[in-house]
Amino acid sequence: SDIYTLMQRKALQMQAKPFALGVRIEHPQVLIDRMQYHCSSDKEVAEKRNYLPAASYSWTEQAGEKAVYSFCMCPGGIIAPCATGAEQVVTNGWSPSGRNNRYANSGVVVSVDESDFAAHAAKGPLQGLFFQRAVERSAWEAGGKTLVAPAQRLTDFLAGRISSSLPPCSYFPGIHSVPMWEVLPEKVWQALRLGLQQHGKKNPLYLTEEAVLVATESRTSTPVRIPRDHEKGSHPQMPLLYPCGEGAGYAGGIMSAAIDGINTAEKIIRLLKP
Repeated sequence: SDIYTLMQRKALQMQAKPFALGVRIEHPQVLIDRMQYHCSSDKEVAEKRNYLPAASYSWTEQAGEKAVYSFCMCPGGIIAPCATGAEQVVTNGWSPSGRNNRYANSGVVVSVDESDFAAHAAKGPLQGLFFQRAVERSAWEAGGKTLVAPAQRLTDFLAGRISSSLPPCSYFPGIHSVPMWEVLPEKVWQALRLGLQQHGKKNPLYLTEEAVLVATESRTSTPVRIPRDHEKGSHPQMPLLYPCGEGAGYAGGIMSAAIDGINTAEKIIRLLKP
């Protein structure tokens, strides 16, 4: 965010862009294995895991005008704290090489755009960034103003009740029972609830009281895009500035960022050739 602030101070062009935010959802890995490998028991899962990896999943639902989808699913993984500043709770997920942790987690996120950023419109191209910060601060406050994350059982979230207890969770700083409607913007939690309900009709095992929602998953992609010339790849006001990758708004993950970096490097090489 320091780079965006510097560019705004120097009156360099930027654009607000849509992104997505929501929660991390964590299930026991054995339950995801049962669901994906169509097993009738944990014993059958154990037998199949002799020759099959920890199962993963991917899903998308349309909740009214909002897209709701899984993001960065981590089989046999861990929910990690990823705050980059003070007074914020941000989560992400990762899997060890063996995919052998007892939990599976995934981002479950909702698309947001400038209609959701309206309260921050005065921030211009950084309005989405300030919206993102507000949600992350809300999670920090709800968790007790530490890295403890607000969390809620999936079944309680869908039923509209506060969780009186929480299942075990891989998030090391710890989780604290807070209803998601006290953390997330109304349009986000309502779409999230509808999307999860719709997905649960297709995969009933997914809707278990052993699953927990952990807020927030808010860094799916940047809410800011730094413009660039289509042919040259450079910023229209600064010929030697080459925006690329996730931070510039041209990727949404490790692979897409790497590919965009390669493409940008090739453009620079072509320009440097005599």
